[in-house]
Amino acid sequence: MHEVSIAESLIALIRRHLPAHQRLVQATVRIGPMHGIVPEAMEMAWNIASADAGWKGSRLIVMTPPWRLRCVVCGRCWEPVTVDEHCVCGAAHVEILGGDEFQLDSIDVHSAAKHRRRNTARHGRGRPRTFTRGVAHEHQSSHR
Repeated sequence: MHEVSIAESLIALIRRHLPAHQRLVQATVRIGPMHGIVPEAMEMAWNIASADAGWKGSRLIVMTPPWRLRCVVCGRCWEPVTVDEHCVCGAAHVEILGGDEFQLDSIDVHSAAKHRRRNTARHGRGRPRTFTRGVAHEHQSSHR
């Protein structure tokens, strides 16, 4: 179950980008089908890893972009159901343009309780904030 190592890698990546005195509410990642993520296993791994990190109850949103291929014979680009789909011209030689993405797109955070009260009273900042980074994930996949 490689989802556990992926969840742990995401925790480490998020920690590097989490602002001081903030608590993670939600993280959004883009994981291509090449990584072979099983959604139920990823959810279970995230729940365990995020609780261990002190972010119990935080959510992980996983977006799965489609495969994108280009035929090396005719140049046609398309989004197949599976990566081994042949081009309509009959050629089997394709270049993979997408499907191997692994990126942290955004994190939603809440200020720590003592800071949130002060900020809410003075500045009206009691709502979650979203930080969008577009940081490429560093997890090494065995599928590559």
